[in-house]
Amino acid sequence: MSEKRKGVIFCSYTGKWEDELEKRLQTSERVTLTAIGRIRYKFLAYLQKREDMEIVKLETRCMKNRDKGIGLKVTVRKLSKSKPTSRPLGPRER
Repeated sequence: MSEKRKGVIFCSYTGKWEDELEKRLQTSERVTLTAIGRIRYKFLAYLQKREDMEIVKLETRCMKNRDKGIGLKVTVRKLSKSKPTSRPLGPRER
């Protein structure tokens, strides 16, 4: 890759990560986000609601500090309107 990669977006309850995600999706193809603790549920719900984004990679990891629980590392990309994400259903599958 010739372009420099920006850092990872750390998700927190303040919600600033949503604005940062929108900015980065406009300029780059893939964006990586991380979430630790209870915010991961809000984070996954947000990604599930968004129909214009695709989850490319999802990693889970137990944190060294067990109080934090499981951490998530997600790579997403914005879907282009020209490419369908799945094949259309055939006449027998409907």
